Amino acid sequence: MVTSLAVQLYTYPLSHYCIKVQKILEYKGIPYRSIEVKYNDRTPLLKASGQDYIPYLVDDGQGFTWPHIVDHLERKAPTPTLYPDGNKGKAAVLEHWAHAVVEEAVWRYVVTDAEKYLARRDEAEAWVFGEMQSRARGPWHLLEHRKPEFYEGMKEVLALVEKGLDGKPYYGGNAPSLADFALYGAISPLYTVGGQIPAEFQTLRAWWGRLDGKKSA
Repeated sequence: MVTSLAVQLYTYPLSHYCIKVQKILEYKGIPYRSIEVKYNDRTPLLKASGQDYIPYLVDDGQGFTWPHIVDHLERKAPTPTLYPDGNKGKAAVLEHWAHAVVEEAVWRYVVTDAEKYLARRDEAEAWVFGEMQSRARGPWHLLEHRKPEFYEGMKEVLALVEKGLDGKPYYGGNAPSLADFALYGAISPLYTVGGQIPAEFQTLRAWWGRLDGKKSA
């Protein structure tokens, strides 16, 4: 287990990329300090990194933007590996699918709930979030009206995620892989706002439960 205390992670609770990295850090046993970046104020991140994308990881004074974090952590702590079946290419494809398809299906369903989640923390942050998301996705009342449609779309995608496990405990086989942590991150906004994987997906729920508490031995 790595014992360095030099790792800092600039993160955000609704970011699927950030949740993926947090779970990888926990799984690899790398202690880190979490620095939360607000949706409406990324000044600390800009000062630290000169850019405004999260997650941003600092390790012993060296900064890593999100495209390079996973490779750095795999080099830093090779065991447990993120590629237990040795197929790095397959894991990368599934990682991309998780971020591009699975997260989007989940996000469409939870986006209006995400504003309510933020409002309980900071009304100004929630207002900026709602304004930016409605500009990108359409009027808020229409998004609320379409929630049943978005829910069904999310379930269609989650059915594929569950099917992809193919009877195995993880996408990596008997141990989690990068694909598992990316998919965990993609689904995480559903849990952040107070929801959970629908009851009909018992296999997927069991997979989530195994990952939820997964840390290195």
